[in-house]
Amino acid sequence: GKITQLTFGVLSPGNMTVNLMSANVTAAAARSSADLLTDLKSGYLLGANPRKQFIAQFAGIFIGTLVTVLSFRLLVPDASVLGTDQFSAPAAQTWRAVAVALSGGIRSLGPVKTWCIVGGGLVGIVLTLLPRIFPEREHLIPSPAGVGLAWTFHWYYGLLFFLGGALGWWAEKRYPKWSEEFTFPVASGWIAGESLMGVALVVWENGPELLRKLLGG
Repeated sequence: GKITQLTFGVLSPGNMTVNLMSANVTAAAARSSADLLTDLKSGYLLGANPRKQFIAQFAGIFIGTLVTVLSFRLLVPDASVLGTDQFSAPAAQTWRAVAVALSGGIRSLGPVKTWCIVGGGLVGIVLTLLPRIFPEREHLIPSPAGVGLAWTFHWYYGLLFFLGGALGWWAEKRYPKWSEEFTFPVASGWIAGESLMGVALVVWENGPELLRKLLGG
């Protein structure tokens, strides 16, 4: 997605709509394809019927789109609240920041920002190749995705990533069997619980207004 943003920053400088939509189409297609293939692989390992899986996924496209659009329309009053404490939307802020930075084209960034982009790309390439070159040292090499996210999100997200990783590492060393079985489910539950609690707090604070909006009042 970010590569697409950089590409259209050169091809269509100043057009943030083209920049965002082209990149989002690319990223959404890649992410959705990966998710669907992961589901099919999981179903294959569990002995599920591939045809029924495909039908369920196909139906989920329409149901998911309907629920997502209506939920966003209901919970988010306007775009100005995105990026606030109520709706931090860190991923959306990343897309926005790149689009704004490229609104005047690559040349408008200036030499410092341009070289930072080049340097960040080179660091990502090196961190990706190092585990292949030194497989025995892979556990000492930082994750390029983790490093990139730490520079992109607010500082407290990076801190939470670190604390979660440290806790997972401690559990793996102290309770290896328990960690192998429960680390990923517990982490997934925390992520889902945080999201659901955020929605619950919005409903708690704005319940009557949301109800009126839902009923068209």
